[in-house]
Amino acid sequence: MKKIFVHNPFFRMLAPPVFGVFAYLIILLINNNVAQIATLASNQEVYVSIVLSLISFESMRLTIVLLNRFSKSASNPIAIQVVATTLVSVAMVLLAISQYYQWVIGFDISQRELWIFGIIFVLTALLYNALYVGNQYLHLENTLRIEQEHKLRESLESEFLSFRQDINPDLLYDSLEELILCIHKKTDTAEELIDSLAALYRYQLIHRQKEFVKLSEEIHAIQHQIRLANQKHKNAIRWINKMENAERVELMPGALITAIDSVLRNTLISSDAPLTLTLAQEDEEYFVLHHELNDKLQLHPDSLEAFQRLQRSYSVYSDRPFVQVKAGRENYIKFPMITVDHSISEPA
Repeated sequence: MKKIFVHNPFFRMLAPPVFGVFAYLIILLINNNVAQIATLASNQEVYVSIVLSLISFESMRLTIVLLNRFSKSASNPIAIQVVATTLVSVAMVLLAISQYYQWVIGFDISQRELWIFGIIFVLTALLYNALYVGNQYLHLENTLRIEQEHKLRESLESEFLSFRQDINPDLLYDSLEELILCIHKKTDTAEELIDSLAALYRYQLIHRQKEFVKLSEEIHAIQHQIRLANQKHKNAIRWINKMENAERVELMPGALITAIDSVLRNTLISSDAPLTLTLAQEDEEYFVLHHELNDKLQLHPDSLEAFQRLQRSYSVYSDRPFVQVKAGRENYIKFPMITVDHSISEPA
């Protein structure tokens, strides 16, 4: 409640003088005494009007505070607030102006002047309540949006954690099947497959708790992934790395592996239709994995789900989106460039 503008100290100090002068000018216009504007700064009645505005504003603020504290279960709190603040404010103002006339000026205030002050400060109370309710509504909307953003971020962070800790079982089973097929006839090939499989899973296990890894480390793991995939697809997969600054670029662990796995599992690959994967930097904001489209008729749902989870997880650390662009027969998977300033965490 303290964030509502009526509780702001600057508003409480500045609003009564401004509104008091404005109310005094209205009274001059009603009484046809516009000539007194020339002596505005030295006129005692201006300061009386400012004090009355202060009494009105503070009495309404105090009434709102008390109502919020003691009438939270009311069926129509806005109507109760408007009526209560108006009655209290007008009563306090009329009492104050009556005492001023009686003790300072020396005679009782006229009924006409009481009506003028009453109407002005009834309108003041209505305006005050309109501003208060509007500001309260905006504050509530902002609070709800912030809560939604927090929940969304928590959800994304949960997916990000799940993505980092996920170990691809399909890749393991596919590699083991290829290993079984060649272990008795091609011992050297089997040993290479074991080494590549061990290196790939070692990389994923070592880096699964990290937020970022160097792109050069991921590319090294990709070479083992391509080696395993080529065993299944009879060397029909070609890997081209055109990244020149891979040491300076960082990405989420397993991001490129997941993207390539999704491509491999959803693309028709053969010696007649080989697959060429090209990694290159597009500009200062993205590096891109490119290949020609040749989609399978039946797509692999688990790899697509992992790819979509990767897209959502990237939004935790980058304002730029992780996007996939299909143009004709070309597919471009665009990774946002993430640079991490490691010197921030270092002691001075």
